[in-house]
Amino acid sequence: MTLADTRSRARILSFVLLLIASTLVVALSPGRADASANDIRLKVSNTDPALISGLRAALPDATVSQVVASANRTGTACSAPVVNRAASFCWNPGDSTVEYWMPQGITTSSDAYAGGTVDGKKVMITSWYDTGSSGIDRGVRLSFVDLTNASTPAYRHILLAEPYWSGSQPNFRRVAAHAGGLVWYGDKLYVNDTYDGMRVFDMDDLVKVTTGDATKIGRQSDGRYMAHDYQYVLPQSARYVPSTTGTEPQLRYSQTSLDRTTSPDSLVVSEYGNPGDGTRIVRFNLNEGGKLIQADADGYARADWSYVTSFRSVQGATAVNGTFYAFRSNGESTKGDLITWRQGEYATINAGALPIGPEDVSYWAQTGFLWGSTEYPGKRYVFATRLSAW
Repeated sequence: MTLADTRSRARILSFVLLLIASTLVVALSPGRADASANDIRLKVSNTDPALISGLRAALPDATVSQVVASANRTGTACSAPVVNRAASFCWNPGDSTVEYWMPQGITTSSDAYAGGTVDGKKVMITSWYDTGSSGIDRGVRLSFVDLTNASTPAYRHILLAEPYWSGSQPNFRRVAAHAGGLVWYGDKLYVNDTYDGMRVFDMDDLVKVTTGDATKIGRQSDGRYMAHDYQYVLPQSARYVPSTTGTEPQLRYSQTSLDRTTSPDSLVVSEYGNPGDGTRIVRFNLNEGGKLIQADADGYARADWSYVTSFRSVQGATAVNGTFYAFRSNGESTKGDLITWRQGEYATINAGALPIGPEDVSYWAQTGFLWGSTEYPGKRYVFATRLSAW
């Protein structure tokens, strides 16, 4: 067999494999997509307001703009291996290779505000969870990124915190969550907690704490508050506790994105699964106050739409004008896929379109970019691809 024959057969085989992969996911027939949606529920559980007030009284207030302006790290220029690349950067060398912090969710000021900026700044927020492999589990941190220079942006990490009463004193501890998805909507930040629904944080509750000891968190015996040497803390203001009724299986809140092209705006929740049989995409409508709509007198927010897609290894999904865009990971050595899909149609799998290890996805409406990031140490990119090209 000649080299040309070998290459020809390889091309044919690749085409066949891609065709097979593309038809593994069969679009369901049109119908009442929300038939099971009402069985998927969230119920709000608010943090004691006196606890939040106590922390704010004990600590200096901070704003998103102040955190962004205090950036103490700088990203590096890099070219992410993503098809239809529009922009990309890498974290500084320490964050690019650290093994106990793993990047996950992503959201931006385009999600937060219709104008796309905060005090004139384009801002990105990403989440990282601590694996605990360093001997300390710090929970979840956020990176506040100033995208004024999108190739070498300045950024700062802050720590999420779960408030609690320590006797009569307000205190806080780490947030134990995977943080696989983020949505910043107005003054609210939604953080995914997998089988435990979503946690909610109010950006107006940002506070500044004492630095100097990376081993300590919460209120110390001398009255100071510390957070593993992070200067800013965002305390949790509420939780959305999940449940289901009927025969609907429990929803895995793996990722969440914002869709501003629906009326009203909606949260798009997607499930991770491998092999992925039965995985769903679900919508919860939002009201203008940034809270999930409480549709019933019993206090439950019920999903407004759900669909079984059975997509494998989806790490993030969003929707724009009825088309869904999902990022799929293929492990630590194979590039990721970008899946496009509309209800009632077959999905298109763009194999290898994304870097290795893609995670959450967020749409920046003002630029038409889909932003994402990758998680594996030494292979970390933050990147944008042009939505119009898909």
